[in-house]
Amino acid sequence: MADSEFIIELDETNFVEVVVEGSARVPVLVDFWADWCGPCKSLMPVLEKLAIEYAGGFILAKLDTEQHQGIAQQLGIRSLPTVKLFKDGRLVDEFMGALPEAEVRTFLDNHVTAGEAAEAADPAMDQAMMLFESGDIKGAREYLQQMQATDPTNTEVLLALGQVCIADQDFDTAESCANALPEEEQNSVAGKRLKATIALAREAQSGETAEHWQQQLQSDGNNSEARYNFAVQSAVGGNFELGLNELLTLLQKDPDYNDGAPKKKLIELFDALGDDPLAGKYRRKMFALLH
Repeated sequence: MADSEFIIELDETNFVEVVVEGSARVPVLVDFWADWCGPCKSLMPVLEKLAIEYAGGFILAKLDTEQHQGIAQQLGIRSLPTVKLFKDGRLVDEFMGALPEAEVRTFLDNHVTAGEAAEAADPAMDQAMMLFESGDIKGAREYLQQMQATDPTNTEVLLALGQVCIADQDFDTAESCANALPEEEQNSVAGKRLKATIALAREAQSGETAEHWQQQLQSDGNNSEARYNFAVQSAVGGNFELGLNELLTLLQKDPDYNDGAPKKKLIELFDALGDDPLAGKYRRKMFALLH
C-alpha cells in the first residue's frame, strides 16, 4: 500500500503523541500485528484501504508487537490481530481477528465519518465572529443569541456564544451554553476547552493578581499556594506556558497540594488549549514526571 498521511507506524517514541494526544483531534485506530501472523496480513490491507478512503476521518496507527513488546504488554494484547479505537485519549471500542471489510466498515461507521463530509461555512457565524474579533463583544453576543433562538442546539453557535460570554464576564450564561451542548459534544475537544476556560476565568476573577502571587513566591520558593495561584493567573492572562511550567514544578515539589490540585489544573489547561502543540509538549512532560 502506498504511503499516506493517514497511516502512521507506532513505536515507544510517538505512541503518546499519536494515540493519546492525537485522538483528541481525530479517532485513532491502532492495529496490533506481527510479521508471523497470517490473519494480520489479511486485515492490514483492508485497514489501509479504509484509512485512505475515509480521508482523515480516522488515523490508522500500526504497531509491530514483536518490535515493541512493552507497549503491547501494557495494553494487554494477548491475540493477534487486535484492533483498538481511541477517541479523546480513551479506548472506546475494539475487535480481534481478521474481520471482513464490510464488518470493519460497520465498526468504523459507529464512531467516525469520512473526511470529506465537512459542512459549508455559515455567513452569519462569520459575521458574528468578525464583530467579536473587532472588539464589539456586545454586538457579537446579540448576533449569536439571535442565531441560538432560531437553532437552540447548534453546536457551533453554543461554543461561540459561550466564548463571547466569557469575554463579557457573564460566566453563568457561558456555563449554560456549555451545558446545552449535545451530549456527544460535551466531551469533545471544543466542549472541554469551553468548560475549562470558564473554570479558569471564574477562579481568576476572585483572586489576587499574578504580580501579587509572584512576589509571594519570590519571598518563599516553597509556598505552594503562591505557586499555584501564580500559575492560574498567568494562564488566564494569556501566558499559558508559564502557568503550565509552574504547575509542573508544583506537581514535582508538592503533588498532594490542595487534594491533588496541580495535576487537576494541568489537565484543565490541556483542555483549554485543545490541539495547541503546547498542550502536547506539557502532557509529555507530565507523563514523564508521573511515570
